[in-house]
Amino acid sequence: MQSILATISCQVRKNNGDPRHRSLNVEGSPAGAPCIRIVSVLAGAEDRYLLDHVSARNQWDVFFADACDEACRLSDRLKPPIILFDRDVAGADWRHAVSSLASVSGSACILLISRVADDYLWNEVVANGGYDVLPKPLREDEVLRAVRLAWSYWNCVRRARAIARK
Repeated sequence: MQSILATISCQVRKNNGDPRHRSLNVEGSPAGAPCIRIVSVLAGAEDRYLLDHVSARNQWDVFFADACDEACRLSDRLKPPIILFDRDVAGADWRHAVSSLASVSGSACILLISRVADDYLWNEVVANGGYDVLPKPLREDEVLRAVRLAWSYWNCVRRARAIARK
């Protein structure tokens, strides 16, 4: 039932035409596939375009924010499983941004997008509440892999918490 409601919700938002929001369904997606909700803060138009393009072929419900505070408000309201944050966003310290997003969103997987992607940075991201690092410039195959892994992890944690509450 939840997957049906998520699919309907995605379609309704798509049809409302909000320019800051892209809700697109994939032709050939399995019926009842979950709609993955993503909040994204990207510095470059090319990266926004790529994410928009990838979401057009996958069942992703993407909300774009221009700054960390806007992403925090969206995350608090929408409770997305995945948040993408670009290290190059002007006026933002990525450590503070990842920590803030982690504290607001609770269990979301936060992916830092960075030109530098090494073990040291990954350890820092995790220490600040993040999940992974995506190398910049964004590439479709890496975005797909990272989002799918993050969603799978988030979903497993959510199910384990639900079982533990029973």
